[in-house]
Amino acid sequence: MYEVVTDDEVARQIRALPDELVPYYLQVLDLLELTPWSGEPYNDAKPDGAMRKLLFGPAGRAEVIYLVLDHDHDRRVELLRVHWIS
Repeated sequence: MYEVVTDDEVARQIRALPDELVPYYLQVLDLLELTPWSGEPYNDAKPDGAMRKLLFGPAGRAEVIYLVLDHDHDRRVELLRVHWIS
């Protein structure tokens, strides 16, 4: 299982999510804790890169960008940005 980590800026982005996107975001958290590599590569030129992105919500209206840190005793997902289309 991976630990999902946010900084203050990302926490503000999460708090600003429209109410209708919150349940979808919670599903994203569940997915990231178990299978963070299932997101798309952030950079198509680096398909195995640790920086990933995942669309969520109706019609992929929102996106989370994150970094997977997968070391022996340190399995973390650091959220870098959460944004959406109004």
